[in-house]
Amino acid sequence: MLKNILGFFIILGFATLWIYFLYLVSGPDERLMFPTKLSEIRFLSKLLELYAEEHSLYTFILFSSVYLYKQAFAIPGSVFLNLLAGAVLGPVDGFILCSILSAFGATFCFLLSKYITYALVERFSPNKLRQFQDLVAAKRSSLFYFLLSLRLFPMTPNWLLNMSSPLARVPLIQFFFSVLIGLAPYNFLTVQAGSVVSDINSMDDIISAKVLFSLTLLAAAMMGPAIVKKRIKSKHDSDISTDTCRHLS
Repeated sequence: MLKNILGFFIILGFATLWIYFLYLVSGPDERLMFPTKLSEIRFLSKLLELYAEEHSLYTFILFSSVYLYKQAFAIPGSVFLNLLAGAVLGPVDGFILCSILSAFGATFCFLLSKYITYALVERFSPNKLRQFQDLVAAKRSSLFYFLLSLRLFPMTPNWLLNMSSPLARVPLIQFFFSVLIGLAPYNFLTVQAGSVVSDINSMDDIISAKVLFSLTLLAAAMMGPAIVKKRIKSKHDSDISTDTCRHLS
């Protein structure tokens, strides 16, 4: 256990030093910050637009590093970075970048849990982990659709899903693409909102009750192919069982 904790803090330390190094390269520019509210998004978007005009590569590396840092270590606030991407890059480029970064960031969290922090997850969230393991075992034949529905469902704690997946023996490839595809609607909505951030007055303007309901319906629809596949398999197994009984009789 102690070895796992030490390993986690070593990795966290190196990652933090990298972020701090990028901050120093900026001057350091004390105006740079982790955004936590809309007013900071508006300010940062204008600042990063200036950075991008003269130092586009640095701006890209800085934004990507911060995004991956927050995702890998399950730090809340990705919605603000999505808004920022939309404001600086526009809806198309921002959506593509955030979709890729969210998938890789979640994968880093997955690998971190698999090799380093698994003992912490098992100790501090044993009940939720066991429930998720049971669900994965039950949905093994249609696992990808199940993972997609979880990502699409707006109330899913993605950080817990990222850390629990390797302990439930979720294949890495299925995990990666379930994040890439499953979070696409969320990423699109938030990045699109960021492109018109000056017109947004509160977070409720981004994720309304109507949007949440639509995402929930989409998550339920994702389970449709899995249900059909399960029924076909059940019917096939039943036919085989019937034929076997006939032959034996």
